[in-house]
Amino acid sequence: MPAPELVVGLAGRIGSGKSVAGRYIARKYRGEIFRFSDVLSDILNRLSLECSRDNYISLGSALRGSFGNGVIAQALKLDILRSGARVAVVDGVRYPEEAEMVRSFEKSVIIYIHADERVRYERTRARGEKAEGGESYEQFLAHDSAETERLIEEVRKMADFVIDNSGSVEELYAKLDEMMRARL
Repeated sequence: MPAPELVVGLAGRIGSGKSVAGRYIARKYRGEIFRFSDVLSDILNRLSLECSRDNYISLGSALRGSFGNGVIAQALKLDILRSGARVAVVDGVRYPEEAEMVRSFEKSVIIYIHADERVRYERTRARGEKAEGGESYEQFLAHDSAETERLIEEVRKMADFVIDNSGSVEELYAKLDEMMRARL
């Protein structure tokens, strides 16, 4: 199978709008979404363990510690190559090795999405995924500084574009369209 025409890596802190951006790009530009957490979900489901943020963090740390920092990225790269997707949207780039995997494709872009802390907290409560709907602000802050988030600023420095997503979803879409026109 040929490599995708474009691989878009989306980075940002919890609740910044990565998934909203990813769904929009996939829908509008005939893409397919890939998440590093999908690799972890496969393993957690096989083990009959809950797909919670804490379990994702524990499993990801164990895999990276045992098999190297790039192990999950390489598994996802194989998924992307096997997919036949025209545009591959990689949602949740959090480590430099993951950004490097995105960059390993001939045509790629990394977009860092930023939103204020309080806005991100309210978004995570509203969506309630990964068992975070009932999270207190203190729990949110603890997850926001977890091991999975510790290198996010390094990834931000690797980004081609940084988008402020504190406004409306329409504003986000307009910024994404501008970037996609420059890349496709």
